Amino acid sequence: MRCVGLPRWVTLAASLLAGLPVAYSQVPDLGAARVVSLAGTLTVKRFRQEASPVRLNDSAQPGDELITGENSQAIIRTSDGSTVTIYPDSRIVFNERSADVRELLHLFLGSIKVHVEKLSGRPNPHKLTTPTAVIAVRGTTFSVFVDDTDSTLVAVDEGLVGVANLQSPGEEVLLHAGQRTWVRPGQPPQQAQAFRGRSERADLVPVRSGMGERNRAMTGDMPQGMENRGNSRGMGPMSGRTNPPR
Repeated sequence: MRCVGLPRWVTLAASLLAGLPVAYSQVPDLGAARVVSLAGTLTVKRFRQEASPVRLNDSAQPGDELITGENSQAIIRTSDGSTVTIYPDSRIVFNERSADVRELLHLFLGSIKVHVEKLSGRPNPHKLTTPTAVIAVRGTTFSVFVDDTDSTLVAVDEGLVGVANLQSPGEEVLLHAGQRTWVRPGQPPQQAQAFRGRSERADLVPVRSGMGERNRAMTGDMPQGMENRGNSRGMGPMSGRTNPPR
């Protein structure tokens, strides 16, 4: 008589176990991102696979190399709501998770704009790398540009970003909103500079304080007459084909 209730427990356990695959399938893949906007062409290279086109709503997995074509632009969104805008002629490797700080991506060439979503109002640590720089963020909006000499420009719209050279990570420059820095091979980051306008155009606009042509050249700014060089071929802002000022 005491075993009469056993079939009910068996039935309940069976129903719970049957529901496990459904519940598990509803858990988001924390290592994946999704293409939420696409204009032009975006291709993906995966390990031991040929390059293939990416379509809207396709997913990007850790280790995927994403490449935008000329006059192309894409936006990917990670599982935590952060977004990465990939501008024309750019090449990144998406790798959202690492053992300690979440490594969002590596930018080989070109330009991106990143918005790192905060988690319940708290900072959301991420790390980005380029051939010359390591960038630590705590929930912010900023842009990164890498040219064909591996020089890196980081410019911040909102929040706080730490920038260091990969070869000397202890020499970090902190950037607040409206500040930028260049990191060149074998050199520590430049001192933070204030700039006007949007971060994705920080390589084309003058710094604040009304500097003349001579001072702008000394601090790494382009002359006013070259403001549109980054778009001369219809490419996006901070294009990878634009050489940094010397």
